[in-house]
Amino acid sequence: MAVYKRTYKAYRGPLTPAWSRFSVLSRYGLSTLFTSRPFTAYAVLCGVPFLGFATFIYVVHNSAVQALFNVQFGKTPLINSAFFMGFMGVQAFMSFILAAWAAPPAISKDFANNAVQLYLSRPISRAEYLVGKVSSLAGLLSLTTWIPALVLWVIQAELQGNGWGWENLWIAGAIIIAGLLWIAVISLLSMAIAVWVRWRIAATGLLIAVLFLLPGLGEAFDLVLRANWGKLLNLPHLMAMIWAELFRLPGRERHIAGYDAVPMWSAWAMLLGVCVFCVWILHQRLQAREVERG
Repeated sequence: MAVYKRTYKAYRGPLTPAWSRFSVLSRYGLSTLFTSRPFTAYAVLCGVPFLGFATFIYVVHNSAVQALFNVQFGKTPLINSAFFMGFMGVQAFMSFILAAWAAPPAISKDFANNAVQLYLSRPISRAEYLVGKVSSLAGLLSLTTWIPALVLWVIQAELQGNGWGWENLWIAGAIIIAGLLWIAVISLLSMAIAVWVRWRIAATGLLIAVLFLLPGLGEAFDLVLRANWGKLLNLPHLMAMIWAELFRLPGRERHIAGYDAVPMWSAWAMLLGVCVFCVWILHQRLQAREVERG
């Protein structure tokens, strides 16, 4: 059929609600990530620690399995807040690798190829674009950190019984707060670095440097000035301090781990300040170009 014989009509199908437009970016961002087989394999590997911790909980509550493998446990409770904090620590490290892998290409390609202007020319705001990008990463990290930890908590509560769940409901709250805080820091930090550098390899390297090399600079600062304020440059240490408070670790264990080197308020202030600074960077960089008509 010739082109001039075609008649074009306006789209009359269902419209996407305005409040959920950001989910389009999240959905396609996740689908793009899982087209990579190595990434998919590593995402599956992140579930291995969960199976190990869940198996341990089952063995602790099953005397038949203990007799089969000739394993004996003392009267000291093995499944406590430190157990769940340990699981969160393992998953936080594995989720960091996920973020370093997934975050830079998710947003750096849009800036490198000037695709941001195409996004913002549609009925989508800068905030919706940012929420769409961050939510895909946050959802992925949630499935790796606090959600499986909550499943372990439910398994423990079911097997232990005797009101253990009600007595330790605060552990579930600590898991959620600790997981969301970690996800907020690592998601915003990785996105801000990717926007600033705009090169995937450099962004990944800079993210690793901020979390693992910057603490070395803080230690050198402490040695020179004989102070402890250099710990504020060690973001993983600050996160562990807050986690120790949330999971109510004994004071002796906190002292041995060095979690009392700086005041708790300073740890919260530093991490929240990092989040605010990252949002400011994203706000400054995430701008469409204005075209003047002559």
